[in-house]
Amino acid sequence: MKAVATAHLTRARELHRDSRWEEACTEYAVADTEDPLAVEDLESFAEAAQVCARSDEAVTLLRRVFDLRVGRGELDEAAQVAFWLWWVLLNTNQHVEANGWLRQTGRVLGPVTSLWLRIPEAMFEATTGDRSRAEELLGAVVGEGRGEVIPWALCLWGQTLIDGGRLADGLDRLEEAMAVLLDHGLSPRVTPWIYCAAVRGCCLARDFARARAWNRSMARWLDSLSSLRGAYLGNCRIYRSRLMCLNGAWPAALDEIAEVCDDLDGHTGWICGHAYYQLGEVRRLRGEWVAAEDAYRRAAEHGCPTQPGLGLLRLAEGDVGAASAGVRRALTEVISKPDRLDLLEAAIAIHLEAGRIEAARDALAEFEEITAELAMPVIEAGRSAVAGALALAEGDPAGALPLLRRAVGTWEDQNAPHEVAKLNVLIGRACHALGDHDGARLEFSAARKTFERLGARPDLAALDRVVAALDGAAGAHGLTRRETEVLRLIARGKANRAIAEELHLSERTVHRHVSNIFTKLDVDSRTAAVAYGIKHRIVEMGTL
Repeated sequence: MKAVATAHLTRARELHRDSRWEEACTEYAVADTEDPLAVEDLESFAEAAQVCARSDEAVTLLRRVFDLRVGRGELDEAAQVAFWLWWVLLNTNQHVEANGWLRQTGRVLGPVTSLWLRIPEAMFEATTGDRSRAEELLGAVVGEGRGEVIPWALCLWGQTLIDGGRLADGLDRLEEAMAVLLDHGLSPRVTPWIYCAAVRGCCLARDFARARAWNRSMARWLDSLSSLRGAYLGNCRIYRSRLMCLNGAWPAALDEIAEVCDDLDGHTGWICGHAYYQLGEVRRLRGEWVAAEDAYRRAAEHGCPTQPGLGLLRLAEGDVGAASAGVRRALTEVISKPDRLDLLEAAIAIHLEAGRIEAARDALAEFEEITAELAMPVIEAGRSAVAGALALAEGDPAGALPLLRRAVGTWEDQNAPHEVAKLNVLIGRACHALGDHDGARLEFSAARKTFERLGARPDLAALDRVVAALDGAAGAHGLTRRETEVLRLIARGKANRAIAEELHLSERTVHRHVSNIFTKLDVDSRTAAVAYGIKHRIVEMGTL
């Protein structure tokens, strides 16, 4: 029996070193059946099970390792094992069990002050809003620790700083963690966490250039593995799909994330939720709305937030009320500044579609407040884009154009074709409103070409509606749809204040619309504008 067990154990160790963790688990299991594994091999077995998402097996093995370490008086090593068991439970959404395990660990280990066990405390403080306490704990871990706890704590520290809006400091901590990984290499269960935390942090901070660089390093590591199955590696692939999507490689992004979701089907945990959310995002952009809604539903089942994606899906479907309610609810719960920016950007788009200019202005005010000290080019571009969209809705195309041009230049530098095309549409509308119809056609043509290449069917449909509305509303008189509405209300004898109340606009916006009407119709009074409108059948006599 001993010889058979030794052969299987030798094979298990070889497979583990070659990163063939699923096969290693099989060999470890046979070896353990023939002759119980020593604690070091048992811990390797647990690591292999953890990396390839055999969570129940990992929990059972880690409990055995913990008991063995405690029995041998190796309390510091036992504390590290306790951390990994807690982490497995947390990743599978077993929050009650995870917290209970930490309490049990404290009673068994007594006053052991393991740096690994400060990580859960720091995560609790960060998620409940006490970021300063979390930073204090993580800084102490980095200062006092050695080995893999240092890059782990650096990543969590970086994410905490980014969530609080300290983007440059957070990215510095992530860069430190990546330097440790690239210079020295780390264990199979730490390496994916470092890569995922780094790329995710860059995406939250909108530092896509650095995200791409680290993603290339992550891709080389992933491509060196014989299998990409499991939640740990799936988490890395979620961000790879997101960057593919940003770069315009939508079919590849869909293939990547669909494979991850298929692999994780039947598993539980927040990583599964994030995978399904990303699947919903790609499906939504492609106009696969039923499939997108199903993906968002699956994300929710795994405890993952579904906004702003679900709200934007409802907006694309024309259900502005549901879109607004979902994003508004999410804004009452989310405290992370980067996450709030995503929600506020969606809220502004929804408010503008509904004609709620004041609400859009309020959302823009918070957006600008958050981004005032966030000196990242893409964040500044986002601020310019939403401000430009609002200015255009308020009837100020001349004010909107420089903002939109500034934003489109940044997104072109980022090689983000979908973002560029959406801005092309807004720039085209502004050009049209200023009478530059040739410029408008060029912008719309560029947007259409990109939407067609990407397979962005909802954006193509929306572009068709924009072009049809402009063609139908402009005619010989050149008035926009909103200016036509204002002129018809003038014809009914309404003053600017009454028009503002009826259309949910500010008086300043109405005044600008009236000024534009006078200029386009070449008249100098409200009476003359109404007379022109009647003569050219813009205003029907029955509306007077």
